[in-house]
Amino acid sequence: MNVRVALGTVLLAFAGVANAQMNALPQARHILVYGQAQARAIPDRFKIEVSFDVVDPKADVARGKVEAMMQDTLAKLRAAGVPDGEIVATSLQIEPRQEYSQELKKQVYKGIAVERSITARFSDQTKLKQFLSVLETSEELQVSGVTTTLSTEADLKRQLRAKAIESTKEKAGVIAKSYGARLAGLYSVSDTAPQFEYGIQEGEWPVLYEWRHSEGDGRDRMSLDTVTVTGTALLAPGTVAPESFESGYVTFNDTIYAVFLIGD
Repeated sequence: MNVRVALGTVLLAFAGVANAQMNALPQARHILVYGQAQARAIPDRFKIEVSFDVVDPKADVARGKVEAMMQDTLAKLRAAGVPDGEIVATSLQIEPRQEYSQELKKQVYKGIAVERSITARFSDQTKLKQFLSVLETSEELQVSGVTTTLSTEADLKRQLRAKAIESTKEKAGVIAKSYGARLAGLYSVSDTAPQFEYGIQEGEWPVLYEWRHSEGDGRDRMSLDTVTVTGTALLAPGTVAPESFESGYVTFNDTIYAVFLIGD
């Protein structure tokens, strides 16, 4: 029994040391670099949530109002061209509603609250604007907000990872050559920063990769092109500023840390 306990203690201690050193820097001469890729993309999917909240002394009355508003909203979504597969409705929630009264200094019963919500995803802004133009909000019908997504996000992130890895190789090679050394091999690579025992701090990586749309060969393609952001773009004279509803850019980042051993 004692031998097993002792052996288990040793194994746990060894595991702790291994975890602590997993991302440590080597004792041999090395170059530590990090590559960072960043992309700005214009979202092409727009998700909106419409919530219904009705309070009434009679539960069936509150439920009826919620269901009527929900069916009307669904009809407006379908008229705006949103397919049923892009519409998700939550289950009905029914609970008593109370509200604190400053005058009475206590919770006051308000009635039965019936809640439900619909989430819909639009494929373009035109359809979303069409829906919002006919949707009438109130205390009982609220638009929670619009969120944006990118349909090609997974592919974009894969390209960012490749760019980040490529930049570590290039950066390490340039540094080694500048000091008359050579890269002797890769020691470790991770998307988590190594332990900076000698006080190294991360710097800035000034290159951005913009997700651009190209049609040069007759086929629509998306590619990462290098751009350098140096300031704020100004509108040309006579140019009308875009609507505040425009989605703008969404920024994606990826960082890779690599430790290369060096030789003479």
